[in-house]
Amino acid sequence: MKLRLIPAAAALCATILLAPTGSAQEFPYQIFERYLEPLAQQIGMPGLSALIVRNGRIEWERAYGHADLEDKVPARLDTPYPIGGVTQALTGVLLGICIDRHQLEVDDPIRKYVPTFPVAGATVRQVLAHASSGRFRYDPAQFTALTTVVETCSARPYRVATAVEILNRLSMTSSAPGLDLARAEGQAARELFEPERLAIYADVLRRVAVPYRIDDRTGQAVRSEYPTYGLDAAGGLVATAVDLAKFEAAVDAGVPLSSSTLNQMWSAATFGADGLPAIPGSTQGGIAAVTMPTGLGWFVQSLQPGTDKRLVWSFGYIPGAGSALILKMPHKRLTLILLSNSDGLAAGYGLDRGDVSASPFVKIFLRLFL
Repeated sequence: MKLRLIPAAAALCATILLAPTGSAQEFPYQIFERYLEPLAQQIGMPGLSALIVRNGRIEWERAYGHADLEDKVPARLDTPYPIGGVTQALTGVLLGICIDRHQLEVDDPIRKYVPTFPVAGATVRQVLAHASSGRFRYDPAQFTALTTVVETCSARPYRVATAVEILNRLSMTSSAPGLDLARAEGQAARELFEPERLAIYADVLRRVAVPYRIDDRTGQAVRSEYPTYGLDAAGGLVATAVDLAKFEAAVDAGVPLSSSTLNQMWSAATFGADGLPAIPGSTQGGIAAVTMPTGLGWFVQSLQPGTDKRLVWSFGYIPGAGSALILKMPHKRLTLILLSNSDGLAAGYGLDRGDVSASPFVKIFLRLFL
């Protein structure tokens, strides 16, 4: 089924090229809407919540399908979803806050915080960039080590730091720091929060979209289960599209990060032969510096070398259960947010290799908005 998606996306893009130019409202927002739902249906996604933020405001929003197929509960913009690896972008922000408060040197060895980290000499910056060995390799397991870094520099448990510095501060009232807060195995996590806050999280988790896997033979959605993990630096946050729009708008506006730290976060990391930050194109001992497709907690792709035009993005992939995608064009102050209760936003596109343009959703979006 996946093999038909790329040609389909190409056909849609060709159609878009022939679409007549209308008002700003008609083109490109309504054109994007016209093709998004059929693409989601072709993949077999049971539910999808989508919105576009421009200049800090939600300019377009739609929800398709169902958060719960069996009970016919429609997907909404305020439907909570586990967002998987998109949590890493929030980890980047938490560490950026520590940098701004002079509580963290991002080029410190990771073993200063996690003595058992498997790569000797790796720095916090390298782990944030999925480049522990000085070369890019997407590795959520190694990224998890940053949980301890956040806890050390913020002097709080990771969940509490997430709640205080991001969810509460940015009024993300329909998000929760971990699915396990509503499960038997989450007792220790529940003890971190006051009863009033737990009641809010419990309400959010009661509304979480039901997960589904897509049967490869029939293309039908089959009810599945989310993993039982809690929350750490690499994954586990539960959020709505609207709450993520608040997060993205705040970060764009310089809250809670300084512009210099945000620029570090959204600039592709480059490392020399010694593993330290280097100037792109430079050499050390005859070995050229290598630029990663990542910054600090985010993926970064250049749209036009030598300019500030870039794609900054993050994805979540929960196999057979859920997916998420956030794509930003900072030079246009434009952000796309997609959340689903199947893995169709990420499965089969190799996003872990660092090229977001492999996504048919992104192909269409870039054709319209770039």
